[in-house]
Amino acid sequence: MSCPDASASHANTGLILPGGGARAAYQVGVLKAIASLHGKRHSNPFPILAGTSAGAINATSLAAGAHHFTGTVETLEIMWKQLSTDRIYRADLMGVLRNALRLAGSLFNSGIAVGRPVALLDNSPLRELLEERIRFESIGMNIRNGDLDALSLTAMNYSLGLSETFFQGGPQHAGWQRWRRQGLATPIQLQHLMASTAIPTIFPPAKVGRYFYGDGALRQLTPISPAIHLGANRVLVIPANGHKRVYHHTPKPIQSPAFGQIIGQLLNSAFIDSIETDIERLERINELLALIPRENMQMMGRELLPVECLVISPSEDIDAIADEHVKELPRSLRAFLGRTGSSRGGSVSIASYLLFTEEYCAKLIDLGYRDGLAQRDDINAFLYQ
Repeated sequence: MSCPDASASHANTGLILPGGGARAAYQVGVLKAIASLHGKRHSNPFPILAGTSAGAINATSLAAGAHHFTGTVETLEIMWKQLSTDRIYRADLMGVLRNALRLAGSLFNSGIAVGRPVALLDNSPLRELLEERIRFESIGMNIRNGDLDALSLTAMNYSLGLSETFFQGGPQHAGWQRWRRQGLATPIQLQHLMASTAIPTIFPPAKVGRYFYGDGALRQLTPISPAIHLGANRVLVIPANGHKRVYHHTPKPIQSPAFGQIIGQLLNSAFIDSIETDIERLERINELLALIPRENMQMMGRELLPVECLVISPSEDIDAIADEHVKELPRSLRAFLGRTGSSRGGSVSIASYLLFTEEYCAKLIDLGYRDGLAQRDDINAFLYQ
């Protein structure tokens, strides 16, 4: 992985906020720790912001408030701590049942999805919340004032099968085209954010222009690359899962996976596997670049530079935390997850994405805050030295 020729300046620092549904509350906790270290500094520590799915909500909020980083983090924390499931989606019993039947019917008749996209949950309350809380017009103002360099959000184009990154930045930023992924310059609006957060089968696809889009974690094989395309040569990554998790095998009966368990693993694959793989790829490329003599680090007229990377990830198992809070989900949703096998051991991860509840989010924010402070020396060295 390479970046354009640039000095190792803090002006090229990027923040990567991957997806994870309600798990993204953890990112707010880490940001809270960073804000406490940032203190009364007026500058924005992350001029380049890249978000996906629920991480895109956090990234867009930071972009809109880039002129006051500490205050924006405080506002973001308040929003997450005041969340309830009915502020994100509708989960009345008849609505969930009706949507589940339409979703199942669409497997055999594509015409069911014509006119109104199919999904298990109606996320129109989320649209209303984001429209109320985020001033999208402030993004351009912060870019013009020099408080922000660029913001990018990634979504999956269902129609074309592409991973598309919508970005807003100054005139120095150009779009890019790679295999099955591209960057498109555009003013970031509510529809882009709704597209990036549309968890497949859970929330309906969002329309942007002529096309329908789904959650940006789908087919996003290189979550770090948008920030590098926008000029970052140092990145802080906050995944909503431990990226170096050690697995312990427990001696318990193994059963054939239910539908819900399979969906849970597919969500984990979309939200977690890509960022873990991209972090490992970046670390390996940096190791290889360190072996190349400085005078030989020229390729096609561009200097290959290492991309400094700091990762702050959960020190505890978020699935286990979610297991303690499943009872906070609406009864209709608990019933559906139970019927589809989603409440069996090993698949509670579905609930971990949908638990937009006050207690669960507060616990993840607290975990992120503690993990951030535990790495205060690394953060200070990365951002302020």
